[in-house]
Amino acid sequence: MKIIILGCGYHGRGIAYDIASASDVSEVLVVDRNASLAQLVAKKANISWNQLDIRDGAALKALLQGTDLVFNAIGPYHRYALDVIDAAIDSGVNYADMNDDHEVAEELFLNPNWNNRAKEAGVAMLTGLGMAPGLSGILARLGFDQVDSTEVISIKFVWNYSIKYPAAIQHFLRINSGRAPQYIGGSYTKPGSFAEREMVQFLDPVGTRPVYYTGIIDPITIPISLSGLKEVTAKGAFLQPEANALLGCMVKWGMTSYDPIHGTGTNSMEFLMAYLISSEGRPYFHIAPLDLPMAVRVEVSGVGKGQKKKIIYEAHDYSRRGSTSTSAIAALMLARGNLSFTGIRAPESCLEPVSFLRTVVSQADVKIFEWWEGDEPKVLSI
Repeated sequence: MKIIILGCGYHGRGIAYDIASASDVSEVLVVDRNASLAQLVAKKANISWNQLDIRDGAALKALLQGTDLVFNAIGPYHRYALDVIDAAIDSGVNYADMNDDHEVAEELFLNPNWNNRAKEAGVAMLTGLGMAPGLSGILARLGFDQVDSTEVISIKFVWNYSIKYPAAIQHFLRINSGRAPQYIGGSYTKPGSFAEREMVQFLDPVGTRPVYYTGIIDPITIPISLSGLKEVTAKGAFLQPEANALLGCMVKWGMTSYDPIHGTGTNSMEFLMAYLISSEGRPYFHIAPLDLPMAVRVEVSGVGKGQKKKIIYEAHDYSRRGSTSTSAIAALMLARGNLSFTGIRAPESCLEPVSFLRTVVSQADVKIFEWWEGDEPKVLSI
């Protein structure tokens, strides 16, 4: 079994290390446009490497030939995902990613051409792995299965801003720029930037944090995956107040657009990101991380035993391995043929939640809690 991992950033290399440790994987190839980084990861994992810029479509398709699965870990996904998915379909290769950008999900799930092409090619494509989305959708599915008639699913999350992960910052800038849909009243609507701010009391040690509507893929995919829902929303924010203030200013000042700036040869987003990662800009954009985990809360409301019920889950990721570990687990299931589908799916539509979560909670870095509204939180019992 041969698996290719595109991208050797934090998430890509973490997924590569996990997949390389699987005894039934005969070949793992890591690919990055930075040859030195790819070599470093390959040496540590004792696997192969290649240098490639995925924007070279012909070279990418040639690389994918004879591969059982390609995992795309190159972000931000709103810039690169669709080209890689297109190449995987044309090459007849199964595909997985951590896409967390609504623009990609809108194209994949609301435009039937992509799913039809994948089915015709006989490939399985699993998009949106990680913590939020990913684990958030699987917890939503777990709650959906426990409530007789689920009506509303609400996802809320907070995480650390870090200058070390510029693609993640670029992603969050883009999904909070006012373009993101929520599923409210049985249809998709776009509330706008930073709408419906809410204070959420996350479990200790995270505490009370503000969140607002944001553009991860769950409000798009969950209503398609789980039938009969009236509302699916996602709210998120950074843990650091200064980072949220920075985000608000950048959106307000138009720095999240890819529209060309006349006479400059660039656009505001690319200019911002180039400055942010430069030696001149980094000191201005550095914000110290808080010693707190990423927290993802999923609230599932409906009717249970004839009464209105709400079950709540909350996952804490203490090392960012919640994203890489859950992604590697699902990718290996797909590569092994444990997920029998063709076309394009989100995690909640094809991963059986109990068995998957049983594996996840065995990871020391991820803790998951559950409780019915009005009860005390307890460690998830699977």
